[in-house]
Amino acid sequence: MAIRKVRRPVKTVEKEPLPKRELEGEENKEIPMRQIQTEDVTEFPYKIEGENLMIWEANEKKYHPICKAVKINRISRNLETKDIDLEIAFWAYDRWETIAINRGELNKRDLKKLVSKGMDIIQDSQVSHVFSFLSKQEKQIKPANIHTGIGWDLVNGELVYKHFTIVGTSNQSTYAGELNIRPVGSYNDYKSLLIREAIGYAPLELAICLGISSLIIGMLNCAGVAELDTLWVHLPGRTTTGKTTAAMLYTSTAGSPSIKDKGGLVQSFNGTKNALSNSLIGNNGVPIAFDEFSMNDMSSEALSSFSYEVSQNRGRLRLSKESERKDPGSWSTTVMSTGENSIISRLNQNEGLRVRLFEFPRIQWTKNAENADRLKKGLLNNYGFIAPIIAKKMIEYGPTAILNMLNDNKEKLVKILPKNRLTSRIALKHALITTAAELFEETFEIRLSVEEIIQMLIDQEQESMTEREMAPKFYNQLRQYIIQYRKNFKIQDKPSLQYQEIWGRIETRSGKTYCYILPVIFNKIAKEFNFTDTRILLNELKTMDVLMHDKNKSQKKKLIFSKDEVQLREELTGKEGFAEKGDYTICIVYGEELFNELVS
Repeated sequence: MAIRKVRRPVKTVEKEPLPKRELEGEENKEIPMRQIQTEDVTEFPYKIEGENLMIWEANEKKYHPICKAVKINRISRNLETKDIDLEIAFWAYDRWETIAINRGELNKRDLKKLVSKGMDIIQDSQVSHVFSFLSKQEKQIKPANIHTGIGWDLVNGELVYKHFTIVGTSNQSTYAGELNIRPVGSYNDYKSLLIREAIGYAPLELAICLGISSLIIGMLNCAGVAELDTLWVHLPGRTTTGKTTAAMLYTSTAGSPSIKDKGGLVQSFNGTKNALSNSLIGNNGVPIAFDEFSMNDMSSEALSSFSYEVSQNRGRLRLSKESERKDPGSWSTTVMSTGENSIISRLNQNEGLRVRLFEFPRIQWTKNAENADRLKKGLLNNYGFIAPIIAKKMIEYGPTAILNMLNDNKEKLVKILPKNRLTSRIALKHALITTAAELFEETFEIRLSVEEIIQMLIDQEQESMTEREMAPKFYNQLRQYIIQYRKNFKIQDKPSLQYQEIWGRIETRSGKTYCYILPVIFNKIAKEFNFTDTRILLNELKTMDVLMHDKNKSQKKKLIFSKDEVQLREELTGKEGFAEKGDYTICIVYGEELFNELVS
């Protein structure tokens, strides 16, 4: 079943060679690393000659050395902060060194501090001359734009995509952040690698589409035409399933897929919640991955909180050392994580978390070990090309057209996904993937295995439905819990055991079993099962029609304690005396056959 309408002819890989395309007009051209400018510089009466800063002596009509050379290598203007930074190059003993300073530090006092770095300005007169020379030189240098944020942004009213360079504007800018998103290797080699090793195999194609989905989320949120959660996908499985290779392919669409590279887009999951959140700040459309979930020891509460933060595109509000509110930072992208174990099994049993994080268990992500090895080797040498090319195509379409594509694919998915009350929300998340597939096909004219990708999404949702429905899950868990701890319940009219800690009462009538549980015990059980919001849980149990309750309440009064058990009642409920009308309880109803052994 076709999920989308392709807006232009699509060629199969086998029949047609890949089209030649240009990456911002620089196909296959290596971006040269910036070198320290060591040529002589003259700003009368000063000049740099070789390794020395010289000054013109009018009386002698020649230059005299002041100190070792110091000069401005380049000036940069940060597009986000508007800060002006200077890169200072200076001769330190036996080689050139560079250091970046803010323009506000271009003064005699702060320059003096650079003596510790090897700058030859020990004497105050040397500092004065260096300051005077740099002030003159600065006025002759045009600032170069840089950016530290990544992904979509509005710059002077233009919607642009900030990658290593900036896409969508005539203004030039170069990335100066910590991530390694500079395209490396050959664009043609990268395309050939995808065709040989990934195209035609649905799991690897899904990984590519997940990488592209980050651009869709970032663009629509930045343009203000939609409010989309960050998409979080987790790949659980054994080490031989190729999940790490899939994560490398996913991140290679935008940057370095290296796990060992400090600036790589595959980062370690071994960090605090705040540290992981901080690594996402300013990312509005570049895929990021957290590798090896088992390395993280966050509690269930912290992990659940982190999951909410990721999906809601914003960190928690915190205070600075001066007790002032800090901007928590925001993001809007796709996050992938890998690990041998499930994340969902560690989360609180809140339904909201299960529509924010999607797991794809039991999938063989690579064809075989040889396929994984070839992919890893090729991706480490060629990466970072797809995201800026896709961004350029998306700018041609515009945010409204991309949103229409997303909504069209959502409506088609609604018709074929398993039906439940969350189908529309799930379909929107999955439509990000099918829309990414559509953009890939239209941009590169390469057909993907879209039908197989959609079947993977259907299978994922089918498996997630049971896990996501909190009330049925709790209902079954509670039944086993009551059987295990049956000695703590009064059974029908049987006398309670001596020294028995009473949690409630179990009765049978009219072919059903009624389990009356004291609220304090019910809340304790719910917390043990990681169900943190009992109010929502009770409402869901009502919907299942398994909760007996008084009118306009979620509880039912029942006589649990006898007159001889006043002390026990006080210890458990905190209430004094004997309650003739009973205590409020949570009454869960089961079929009688489930508890025959308890009431017989």
